[in-house]
Amino acid sequence: MSELRAGGLAIFVAGPVELLGLQVETVRYVSAGESITLPTGFRMRNSGRGRWLIHNERIFVELSSGTILNDYSLCRGNWLMPIDGEDFSHEDERQKELSHG
Repeated sequence: MSELRAGGLAIFVAGPVELLGLQVETVRYVSAGESITLPTGFRMRNSGRGRWLIHNERIFVELSSGTILNDYSLCRGNWLMPIDGEDFSHEDERQKELSHG
């Protein structure tokens, strides 16, 4: 299976039940304690472990200050499964090798 990568696509396979199956764009990995500025201009700091900054128009997060952050969130990598980046163009060749041993 391929790894998560910046600019890739992923799908929620764990986490909050309302997000399961939701496709997101993995914007970039954000290290623990790192401060970032979102494309919207909003500045935030990752106060937890390293996580992925993800984007989807259906995502919203209510911050401890009461502010609603739309379209972006930080997410644990183990909640996501990459759904792009795999190249299956050689799948037929592999199948022939297995059947013709």
